[in-house]
Amino acid sequence: MIYLPLISILFLVGPALAAIAITRSLNTRGHLVLLGMCILYGIFPLLVTWGGMGLAKRFGCSAEAVRFICPSSSWLGGVISGMFMAHWLAIFAIPSAILGAIGLLISLILKVKRSNANTPVMPRTIFHRSRHKVFAGVCYALSQLWNLPILGVRIVTVILAIVLPGFIFLYFWCWLAFPIEPRSQQQPVGKQS
Repeated sequence: MIYLPLISILFLVGPALAAIAITRSLNTRGHLVLLGMCILYGIFPLLVTWGGMGLAKRFGCSAEAVRFICPSSSWLGGVISGMFMAHWLAIFAIPSAILGAIGLLISLILKVKRSNANTPVMPRTIFHRSRHKVFAGVCYALSQLWNLPILGVRIVTVILAIVLPGFIFLYFWCWLAFPIEPRSQQQPVGKQS
């Protein structure tokens, strides 16, 4: 049952990085940093497998079926076996990285075209995190958007973070993807309905 959220998270990392670039209206350097992160994310499982094969060779470990046996220590065989099986994560990481890289490249091309046309770039963010925050301002902004009590939104957020393992990553993504509200949109704390 835990595998479906894990697979979803692995598959959505690349598109989430592209969404951060689009919603934050990043500059060219920010786009290139996120593009590098996308590429590294795509090849990371293969690098881990390659490192596991190097460790097995260095410590004289032998492969028996899908498990490595090391003469020096028994725990090292388990670590190398785990590293060797990491290449299966590439099934999800590579398509995710490709989707994210395509999104980042399209966003970067559109940004360069806009800057060459000398048209002002208007931020398209509909949702802003709140300045009145405990952690990231996401819960307070959601309570303002949906006109709900802030305590109820925070309690539901904590319950969802405990019940659904992937919800923590969604919250963290909202923190990265959406900028904090400008000072002109800020509401006083006591004015919430």
